[in-house]
Amino acid sequence: AVIRRARALFGDIEIEVRNQARVHIWYQEKFGTPYPPLGKATDGIDRFLMPCAMVGLNAARDLYAPRGIGDIANLTVRPNHMPNFHPERYGEKASRWREVWPEITILPPI
Repeated sequence: AVIRRARALFGDIEIEVRNQARVHIWYQEKFGTPYPPLGKATDGIDRFLMPCAMVGLNAARDLYAPRGIGDIANLTVRPNHMPNFHPERYGEKASRWREVWPEITILPPI
């Protein structure tokens, strides 16, 4: 229901609304490594694969971007080397993004 409301609200702008509090339920089965439950929503954002994706907005419209928005402004995709980092997932996601935004710069996962 929330995803449908976001689609209606944002129209042509593609916004992904996801429930990060449930990731720990399916993550290990899908990716083979544990994903501890989150204590708060921003904990999930901190674990995203790329800093340019580490952006959230709460209901009060407060921006959470722990690594800033410089990579977004500069169209740069770089790895976020956190404990659950997977170079292959990084490569998959970066490749998908290049199909949509061919002008992005993708830094290697190492």
